[in-house]
Amino acid sequence: MKAVSKQSTIYDVARLAGVSSATVSRVLNEPNRVAAEKRERVQEAIRTLNFVPKADAVIKARKAYKKIGVVAPFFTQPSFMERLRGIASVLSAEHYELVIYSIDTADDLSSYVQMLVNTRRVDGLIMMCVKPSAEVLQFLREADFPVCFVEYECEGFDCVAVQNLFGGQKAAEFLHKKGCVNPGFVGELSTRSFAIAATEERFRGFQFYYANQGIIIKKEHVWIGEFTASSTDKAILEYLAQEELPDGVFCSSDVIAARFIRLAENKGIKVPEQIKVIGFDNIDVSDYFGLTSVSQSLEESGVVAAQLILQRIENRSSSVTTVKVPIKIIERETTGSL
Repeated sequence: MKAVSKQSTIYDVARLAGVSSATVSRVLNEPNRVAAEKRERVQEAIRTLNFVPKADAVIKARKAYKKIGVVAPFFTQPSFMERLRGIASVLSAEHYELVIYSIDTADDLSSYVQMLVNTRRVDGLIMMCVKPSAEVLQFLREADFPVCFVEYECEGFDCVAVQNLFGGQKAAEFLHKKGCVNPGFVGELSTRSFAIAATEERFRGFQFYYANQGIIIKKEHVWIGEFTASSTDKAILEYLAQEELPDGVFCSSDVIAARFIRLAENKGIKVPEQIKVIGFDNIDVSDYFGLTSVSQSLEESGVVAAQLILQRIENRSSSVTTVKVPIKIIERETTGSL
């Protein structure tokens, strides 16, 4: 008589891990509420038993609902929203639902990834501006759905790579050609270990280009600090109070550039006559206040990420793809005559 294979249950996992079924349920749905040692035992049991929670229900749900998740630490920032617009434009045309997981801590990231891998609630996952730990990366490698990274190149995964270092070099080259030989930089400090250190990479590229021209950026002309409305404005005002000001400033984002320009003009410092200003991202509003900006094709990068996920769903065995988004300068009034 042919043996009938038995689907492992939550109780089998609990028994093997030596915990209660309630603990297994919490690991599946809210892993951050479970102590690390117990969580690891449950995860090991899940792997050993090849446990699929509510397998039939998941399969039925997937026939009715198609979902793509987006994990991001900068949900409220304009650059995120523009990327999201590109993602949504592709997914809506294919009738996929978009689910956003906004993260503020490394525990948030780990918890969401474990939950999604264990419960299989999405058909694909886009990791935006995230640099995962080895533990999180291992979970993603075990996922039965495709994963695409945006702004981070990760071996074995489809990626949409943003050239932050090159973008900084382009900003420096542009200002130098405009005659700026006493440059400055203002940017947001990257404090989250799980997020891409974009500001620092942009500054390194900016600094590198000027160094190659024999120009060392003065320490007092560089500010990289905490980005809140009050702390940034205070720092910029102190920056602008210096006796000697730079003749060109590269801001790590358009949002910071807008604050810099407003505060400079409030102090009677003319942009671009006294200081030329360039931002990064080329968000929609940059055009309205004439900000020169480094474009990283935000909406297009979202489009590409969504396309890569859908292609991977259709063909899981195709070669891994890395797409580098084009970097270009969009010249406007804040750096002088066009």
